[in-house]
Amino acid sequence: MLKNLLARLMRRRDGSVSIIGAVSIPILIAMTGLVAEYGNGLDHKIENQRIADAAAFAAATSYNANAGNSLTSVVQSVAAMNGVAANDVTEKLVSSPSGDGAQAVEVTVSTQAPLLLSQVLGNNAANLTVTATSYAEMKGGAPGCIIALSASGTGVTLSGGTSVTAAACAVASDNTVSAPCGTTITTINVDYNSASAPSEPCTGITAPEGKTLTIRKTATSDPLSGNSEVTSATSRISTVAALTVPSAPSAPSGTSVAYGYKAVTVPSGCSDVWNNSTNTHTTTCTGNGPFNFGNITTSGGLNVNISATGSSPTFNFSGSINMTATSLTFGNGTYNIAGGIYTGGGTVTSFGAGTFNIGAGTFSCNGSKGYSICNTGTSLTFGGPSSFVTRGGIYNSGGETLTLGSGATNSFNVGKANDGNSFVAGGGATTLFADATGVGDLFQMAGNFNITSGGGSCTAVSAAAEHDINGFLSTAGGLQLGAGVYTVNGYIGIGNNGGGDVTCWGSTLGVSAIGVTLVSSGATTMSSGCPGQVFCVGAGYGHVAITAPTSGGTAQLAFVGPTNGGTASASFTEGSTDTNISGAFYLPTGAINLSGAASVGSGPGQCLMLIGSQVTLSGGSDLASSCAGLGGATNYSVVLVE
Repeated sequence: MLKNLLARLMRRRDGSVSIIGAVSIPILIAMTGLVAEYGNGLDHKIENQRIADAAAFAAATSYNANAGNSLTSVVQSVAAMNGVAANDVTEKLVSSPSGDGAQAVEVTVSTQAPLLLSQVLGNNAANLTVTATSYAEMKGGAPGCIIALSASGTGVTLSGGTSVTAAACAVASDNTVSAPCGTTITTINVDYNSASAPSEPCTGITAPEGKTLTIRKTATSDPLSGNSEVTSATSRISTVAALTVPSAPSAPSGTSVAYGYKAVTVPSGCSDVWNNSTNTHTTTCTGNGPFNFGNITTSGGLNVNISATGSSPTFNFSGSINMTATSLTFGNGTYNIAGGIYTGGGTVTSFGAGTFNIGAGTFSCNGSKGYSICNTGTSLTFGGPSSFVTRGGIYNSGGETLTLGSGATNSFNVGKANDGNSFVAGGGATTLFADATGVGDLFQMAGNFNITSGGGSCTAVSAAAEHDINGFLSTAGGLQLGAGVYTVNGYIGIGNNGGGDVTCWGSTLGVSAIGVTLVSSGATTMSSGCPGQVFCVGAGYGHVAITAPTSGGTAQLAFVGPTNGGTASASFTEGSTDTNISGAFYLPTGAINLSGAASVGSGPGQCLMLIGSQVTLSGGSDLASSCAGLGGATNYSVVLVE
């Protein structure tokens, strides 16, 4: 019976389409859902791959330009611009999957694609995880830290047992690279642009341990050309070159006082008490004045104290202060001294804090006239904070001590003497310019900063935003440069005529310049010692540290030489050891030379970038940079490899 029923159903045609349709429709719906959600997942995959590629390429480009740049910040910025959350993207530095030994940035983007129709088939998952990974390889090249820019020069050339170490950055030349037998270059990348490959007859160019070496022919461009910090630094040169001497102070005629071994007549408003037992004059002026003096002279063996009872007195001197007594002490106040200050041997002179407007003296000082302060006594001290405006120069004789201000808010507007010098220190002198970091404070000199003959001297210069010197800067002693930019309308010589390290303030000091940018116009070059050069470190200096500012308008610039096409060179000469430079040493059209076992490098945690028209090492010299460069990579390329 059942068999007959089934046979009849098989023979019937009515309703068969409906049955097939009823069975097929759910299957078709499920298949359509799967296809749609596969397409949706594929769209997510394509989008994630696009974002991963962009992020990897951007991060690799940034890292290749400066290994200190953060991969994470670049990758997350790209992700955010594309609507991907920070926790959906990861990055790391890896060996390139191409197997060529180069590094790559790996970026993975992982997002969730919603599942809707596929749940008809009983799939309980609400989302599908879609992942895309990209690798951006940094092929060849590296940020340059030792760079020779001239296509017609000698490029990077070593001789006589010299060595160059650039373990994390490139040695690059727009001409040749030469490492003859007995010399070595240790680096990850050498770029050259000469007709022939780098000369290394004894295989002197090698990679650091655990790294690979790339040598390739390619042009090298100036990584700091058009750099805004360099432009800012050099643009101030014209302002400095236009500096002139300040005007002489105005001081009405007054009473000249010759302090001797008896009571003296002093200006109106003042009285003098003579103490015969102590050989002391005490001159007291009542109120704030002004108190009008002419010249002040003293006899040897006296003690002279001059002060006022007012809180802000003014002392005018129509002549000079000529000090040969045992001690001469002034209180706080404003001092207008038309004829300058001269202190003789064995004397101790001090002023309180105040404003000092000082004219040029007619006395002979340093073999010349026109100095406003001539200290040949034991010590001359000005308290602080103080402001100094001098028509003439400042001289501190050999073995003497001069202290100009104290605290952080002092100001210096210094003219120059007839010999062109704004400041001169003799051998063994100790000089302190207090800091000038207040609003409106100046450190400004209309002439030379000249310690050329100051072997054994110790000089500390103010920290100030700008140090403007309309002349050369030269030292033969210990020099501590306060933080800030030094714009020098001439050359910078460190021991170019002899001298060297000194024990200053309890420590060995050659030159310490922390947070400093040196800018030289090259308007004058050295005539002796390092002739024709715009920068020189001489043989006697074993402790030279120049560390660029880490922020501000000249960040990462340690030295900027002429950028107007001048060919003046720079040198680190025989014996100049332990010269540590952190930042860019930039002399784009001048040669940089190391000779006679000179040693230049970057200290721990520091970075040296040496850029010249050519770089030459001879006579056992060493040059090293311990970082990955300061940016401006030399001819690198970034390629997506997977």
